Amino acid sequence: MIRVLIMAVIASAATVGAEIGTRQAILARDSGTTVTGQRTIESRKTHEINVPRIKNGAVKGYAVMLLSYAVDVNAMKKAEMAPDSVLVDEAFRYVYDDETIDFDHLDRFDIAKMSRALIRSVNARVKGDVLVDVGVEEFTYAPFGDTRRGPGGGG
Repeated sequence: MIRVLIMAVIASAATVGAEIGTRQAILARDSGTTVTGQRTIESRKTHEINVPRIKNGAVKGYAVMLLSYAVDVNAMKKAEMAPDSVLVDEAFRYVYDDETIDFDHLDRFDIAKMSRALIRSVNARVKGDVLVDVGVEEFTYAPFGDTRRGPGGGG
């Protein structure tokens, strides 16, 4: 009889423990926060970044980017500033200053190179290893003629 009671208590404890563990995993996944070792990683997104493309003194179109990035929450507490606006500024500068980008063939653009450069420059500016990864959710080019059309696309 005692064995049955002990087995029932163990089974109940295992069930409650599994339910608590599952709930914690779901909450961590939904919040976009991941704990790896001693690092707490949080996923974030930038707002849409529009970079004008200027040739021969005239605006020819706009590069439109949407970035997702991961930050180390613990390192961010020690950093001199938050990386959010710095990342937007560095991404703008990278695309604006790079004359080698062929906007007619964005499939040839080296996204990994840009990602590494952004991580280095942002971490240098915030004086800490805050930015862990940068991903590109959207990177398109809208020629100036397409941006000047009114509602309905007539033009």
